[in-house]
Amino acid sequence: MTPVSINDYLNKENPWTSRLLGLTPFQKKRDIQQVENEYNLDKYARLLEFDFKTAAEYKAKEFEQAGMHPTEGLVFISKGDEIFKTSVEKARTIYYDLIQSKLNKYASENICELGCGYGYNIEALGKNFYGGDYSSNAVKIGQKIGLDVREFNYYTENDYEFIKPNSTIFTTHSIEQIPDATVIINNLEKQKNKINYIVHFEPTIVNERSTMLGLLRNKYLELNDYNRNLISVLKSRPDIEILELETDIFGLVPLNTTNLIVWKFKN
Repeated sequence: MTPVSINDYLNKENPWTSRLLGLTPFQKKRDIQQVENEYNLDKYARLLEFDFKTAAEYKAKEFEQAGMHPTEGLVFISKGDEIFKTSVEKARTIYYDLIQSKLNKYASENICELGCGYGYNIEALGKNFYGGDYSSNAVKIGQKIGLDVREFNYYTENDYEFIKPNSTIFTTHSIEQIPDATVIINNLEKQKNKINYIVHFEPTIVNERSTMLGLLRNKYLELNDYNRNLISVLKSRPDIEILELETDIFGLVPLNTTNLIVWKFKN
């Protein structure tokens, strides 16, 4: 990995430079219709046109459609406030090693990914993994390649009933699509007797950020209408114990960094 400066990353070729400065208007409303259009009708609908046998093949095509070679391209990543340039393959290895190590630490008989897409993590991480996703097209892909994936909507209370007893729940950049995490925590509470741990690898606004890059990250999340309060909602609940909390632990996109949050409901 090659260290770079924030000026190398947020240069005039990066459209987010002018957006964050307010020179180019940009604002999204992160509601169901936005998710439907951006993911179900675009990203996953285009992937559904291909007839692959594994989630790994669909992931490679997903990278290709995003304009990146799945293993050989170069990307900017971050650790804390440090920015690096490295290969796509190296970036993915770091990220999935992080996921694997934390899920090994908090493993249960069953491991459920909420917002799993077509199931790339489920295929890569283990046989006792299952999951759900909002996108019906993503679910079609997952089921076509034999993965335990079903339709799931964070906003729908009954959808959480598919959680199996003795489960660890995890999410990877899916709660970012829900501006207010309150509904998720409330719905998980109704299934708490089935849940041992909840492990999040998620971007969210962090009020304690004070560096220039940190403030830009919060502004990026605000403009995209990504999650604003996952950490603060968890901290406000007396019935919740936070086991691990590390902000900006890694960024596949330096403005949209992963925070590690591990918690459970108190007995």
